[in-house]
Amino acid sequence: MKAGRSLNWLDKSLLWVSAPVQKAIVWVIDGAAGLWTDYVYLVGLCEENQQLQARVEELEREFARFGEVQAENVRLKDLVHMRERLGETGVVAARVVSVGISPVSRTIRIDVGSDDGVFVGDAVVAGAGLVGRVSGTVGRYSEVLLMVDSRSAVAAIIQRSRARGIVRGRGEDEVCSVDHLVRTADVRAGDVVVTSGVGGAFPPGLQVGSIVIATSPNVGVFREAELEPAVEFESLEEVMIVTTRPGSPAEVEKGQEEVKAIDETEAGIVPAKALPTQRGVPIPQRVPETEPEEEPAVGRETP
Repeated sequence: MKAGRSLNWLDKSLLWVSAPVQKAIVWVIDGAAGLWTDYVYLVGLCEENQQLQARVEELEREFARFGEVQAENVRLKDLVHMRERLGETGVVAARVVSVGISPVSRTIRIDVGSDDGVFVGDAVVAGAGLVGRVSGTVGRYSEVLLMVDSRSAVAAIIQRSRARGIVRGRGEDEVCSVDHLVRTADVRAGDVVVTSGVGGAFPPGLQVGSIVIATSPNVGVFREAELEPAVEFESLEEVMIVTTRPGSPAEVEKGQEEVKAIDETEAGIVPAKALPTQRGVPIPQRVPETEPEEEPAVGRETP
């Protein structure tokens, strides 16, 4: 075996000069290759990130749709339960298409009208209870006067004590007034208030709301209370109209007169002609019962 040749001074000089250059060249090549690898990796990572972001957005949309479907399902279940409570009464389902913007009235518009058998004065309900009544209808649309409107009056009854009163709107979604409660009426906070059916404008037993405050005046004939409506009017989307059964024009006119009479009367009570009260409203008086006239006996001679 041949022994290795020792380097002379020239070989040593060339090696000493070329070694750093070779090292630098290798470093540059390795660095460039690493940068290219990192670039390719980052490009793939960016594309994967975009795909994941798109998937997240798609899942968020699906989740929002699922939440909307779930909320609609709850509302429709409530309507179905209300339909079952109404029994054989005819109803027409409708959607709210617009909300009145007038500051002095509380109304909504629905997508059914006279073409669907809806009449002025028909009661409108939601799953939670009473909404109001139809105040105008034409074609395939109707306007509904909400029970919280200041022009609305609903003959009602305290479910627990059976005390009668009239629920009047204030133009606010959160509270209504309950008046014409006799001073001795048993009314407490938390009592459920339902429609009494007096006047025929609303079916009896529809939930109107619950009492939040009941006053106990020392003077006066009536006591008053405040009621929180059962229906959330700000989120109202679907309703049902309790349809009026077709009848003669005289019967329809009579029904509309009964609706108007709710503002002034309740079971056996009519407004007095001119009796001032603390609120400037005439005090209702009960209609006196008249005794039947005695018929003359047949065959009896008069003196």
